[in-house]
Amino acid sequence: MPSTKSPATLRDVAELAGVSTAAVSKFVNGKQRFTPAVEARIAEAIEKVGYRSNLAARSMVTGRSGAIAALVYGVENPYTAAVIKGASRAATALGYDLLFVDLLQSESPERELARVTGMQVDGIVLAAALPTAARKLLSSYGRPFVDLGRAAPAEAPSGDEQAAAMLGRYLLSLGHRDIAYIACEAQPGNAERLLGMKRSLQAAGVELAVHQVTNPTAEDGAKLASSLLLGQKRPQAIATCNDLIAMGLISEARHLGLTVPQDVSVAGIENMPFGRFLSPPLTSVDLHADALGEWAMRDLIAAIDGEAAPAKAHDLTPRLVVRGSTRAAA
Repeated sequence: MPSTKSPATLRDVAELAGVSTAAVSKFVNGKQRFTPAVEARIAEAIEKVGYRSNLAARSMVTGRSGAIAALVYGVENPYTAAVIKGASRAATALGYDLLFVDLLQSESPERELARVTGMQVDGIVLAAALPTAARKLLSSYGRPFVDLGRAAPAEAPSGDEQAAAMLGRYLLSLGHRDIAYIACEAQPGNAERLLGMKRSLQAAGVELAVHQVTNPTAEDGAKLASSLLLGQKRPQAIATCNDLIAMGLISEARHLGLTVPQDVSVAGIENMPFGRFLSPPLTSVDLHADALGEWAMRDLIAAIDGEAAPAKAHDLTPRLVVRGSTRAAA
């Protein structure tokens, strides 16, 4: 015969642990730390009475779910993983759960976004490029969201644009004037990165040759390599909107009998850890992905809680990292 015993409550835990119900609530929701001894008593009491937080009930009372959704495009992308790692660390520290949705595996971003908003999450982290219809749906949701492709402190409104402009100026300083850029609309921050690259070259009177790939992956970089490198006029230098595309391009160039950087300089944006292990090591611009994810999440949660935006804990200014994949023009 099934048990009719009522579910354990915060009061049950508090009485057994010898603390207030408010203390138990703050402990369960990660809102406050206590001494190790007090936390041990609360944890033991929770286990003994079998208390389980009722998220649905809490949502009805507070109007919040305690959850934040992260929309990403390709969880295998090292940059996305690093950003979400920082975001997840901040969410956990501030007592929020983080839910993930990979739009690369979805046929309809709009449907996925509608599903996420139907969960009544308290905020949304966007680490993917959205089509216009989906972005309108996100804007009409009425709860805070942060676009990691555009997130930056107020004094640096577009880190992606800064990074690309920095890379463009560096390639120009090497004497390159025939420069190609590989863009991808599915890459978060794509528009800003393309703008930064174009502006840096236009300032020097140099026209940028723009090529597009469908997905921001190494596979798509490799697919584009032959037409770009074996065309009528091979560019002196190629910049890519992320490091994965650059990795695929460098790998395929070797199969085509070309040598980087002797035949063509190649550089990326994001400075992912694998870049320094490529052959040759990849020149890239560091966007401080982990720190950016943490800062953006803390900014989002401050907006959810109605608090002032936090000061950034790290310098998020893009940093050029020069390695062996680029060299001065011959």
